[in-house]
Amino acid sequence: MLDHLAPNLVQQFVDSLPGALALVDTNNEIVWVNDSFLRVTTLSSANVVGKQIKDLGNEIQDMFGEGHVYLTATNKRDAYWLACMTIPLGDYRLQYCSDVTQLQGLIEDREGLKTKVAELNPIDQVTGMPNRRALFQNLEQQASRSRRYGNTLSVMILRLSNLSELIRGHGNDNSNEMLLSISQMLNDQMRWADVIGRLDKNEFLFILPETEESATSELRDKIEEQLSKVDIPTSDDSDFELIHEFGMAQWRKGDDVGMLMQRARQSLDGTDEQMVG
Repeated sequence: MLDHLAPNLVQQFVDSLPGALALVDTNNEIVWVNDSFLRVTTLSSANVVGKQIKDLGNEIQDMFGEGHVYLTATNKRDAYWLACMTIPLGDYRLQYCSDVTQLQGLIEDREGLKTKVAELNPIDQVTGMPNRRALFQNLEQQASRSRRYGNTLSVMILRLSNLSELIRGHGNDNSNEMLLSISQMLNDQMRWADVIGRLDKNEFLFILPETEESATSELRDKIEEQLSKVDIPTSDDSDFELIHEFGMAQWRKGDDVGMLMQRARQSLDGTDEQMVG
């Protein structure tokens, strides 16, 4: 539509538009720019008008395309985010870049806020269980009670050793479905005072107040039996053998959370025989 306008109307049109504007001919030579273009780029008219686009710096060249362009800050200008588009004008094309720096800042602030909210969220998004952050908060509280009152406390880690193999072979949806089934089964084995959650991608942590090592071993045996009954969905309906391992540790006088978890990991990594479901 604009290519049918008279030259003086085109000039009025481009002068009335906000943002950085540049008029380019069919040879990619810049024939006109507005003051906003010069302000954003910190170039003089003599360094732009009559020049080929390819003769300009890489960032300035990007302004003559479509999409978002980032201009880095220099000692002469602030950093800019620009949204650029091309408007055909007969034998010319008008390059228009609007300043979206504030909008981009809001987007980045929103993404940063989403990240912080996710970090503060105490719930694992796949299983609905307490996540690592919530687990360690609870474990610190239980450890404090054990230090103060001498209460028995045990922890147990369940590792699904070949979960990554299931993900690679059959996709995240199937692995998430299995994790949800396992989490529901594990919750069914817990007493009201026990806490269980997802410690890592392929690990669950059991926090067991008032629990001796012998009772923890009994719980492990019950869970091992139930794991063998979990239906593991696969993309091709093939059988998948889930390999799992347990590590256990009981609170000792003088322990902190790190020492207790270290012994549980040593027990886990030192397992002589993999528990196969």
